[in-house]
Amino acid sequence: MSDILEKLLPFARAKNPLDPEFLEKIPYFSSIFLDKSLWPILVKMAGDDGIALIELKKYPPGKYIISKGRFDQMIYWVVDGEAHILGQIKDQEKVIHKAFKGECIGELGVIKGTPRNADVVAGDQGAIVVEIDWAITEKDPELGKYFYHLLTQHLADKLDKSYSKQLKIIANAIDIINEKTLHVIERNRTLTSLLEKNNISFDLQADIDQEEALTHAIANIRESLNLLKLQESQNNLEKLGLV
Repeated sequence: MSDILEKLLPFARAKNPLDPEFLEKIPYFSSIFLDKSLWPILVKMAGDDGIALIELKKYPPGKYIISKGRFDQMIYWVVDGEAHILGQIKDQEKVIHKAFKGECIGELGVIKGTPRNADVVAGDQGAIVVEIDWAITEKDPELGKYFYHLLTQHLADKLDKSYSKQLKIIANAIDIINEKTLHVIERNRTLTSLLEKNNISFDLQADIDQEEALTHAIANIRESLNLLKLQESQNNLEKLGLV
């Protein structure tokens, strides 16, 4: 992780960083980001405006978290309270999915690069979420793979809990993508360590390979989501919590 730390330090300029311990509240985070020395850097990462790319947000009851038709690159993990996904049922707006503690919302629009397909509001007791600006994945290819692995793990879990056999097949496919992506990460890490021990200089190919691997993984995830879209007539995406 030392190489990633050095690459990310220039971005560690957030004015009001989140307590790194909050990252523990995101399921699978500690099992994917094993090196906790990276966590204080992650919460300090920010854009040119100094706004952290990972923030803790508190929403009062009924407050909009996601607005239908809006295009953004934010993903949210509910850490307390609940978020309600709204949809039209017989021309009336109703809650069609409730996202509870530990659930991720917002992944569909970010991965596919499309506007939001539903409104999401804080539940009756409000909602506390960890908001991740997906621009964080652009700061370093290896870091990007870790975050996509985290996201697809949640997506696979969500689909696996659904009642459609077709969706479970897609979930299994995404699990396979996860495993392949993680394998690429570990292979590159081993190769990097070996080269360093033998004082062999790097060329740009390693970074290119990582970017290609990430691009390939994202393309496969999008293809899986396109397959999921085919099921929309039977299982509305919003009902599965995908917005």
